[in-house]
Amino acid sequence: MSSRDQPPHVLRRRAVLNMHWPRKPASFKDHDPIPVTVRVVWAQDGEEYLPGEAVRWDADHVYVRIDDARCGGNGVWVKPADVYRSLPE
Repeated sequence: MSSRDQPPHVLRRRAVLNMHWPRKPASFKDHDPIPVTVRVVWAQDGEEYLPGEAVRWDADHVYVRIDDARCGGNGVWVKPADVYRSLPE
């Protein structure tokens, strides 16, 4: 299937270069959402800081729900260093 034959939502997807998946993401329990800003590095669009909600985490991984069609899902797994409770200086 060529890219012209893909549905629009698939064409909007972009790879996240700083994605940091845990080995067993299903084993993480949901927490009460915490409003955060997440640093996302898109393959085509570069670095961007987006509002989101941290809902799953451990010492090495954070799952942040974001409302952005480019991620191809409901959020991104990143390292804790990419998540801020306020904008980085």
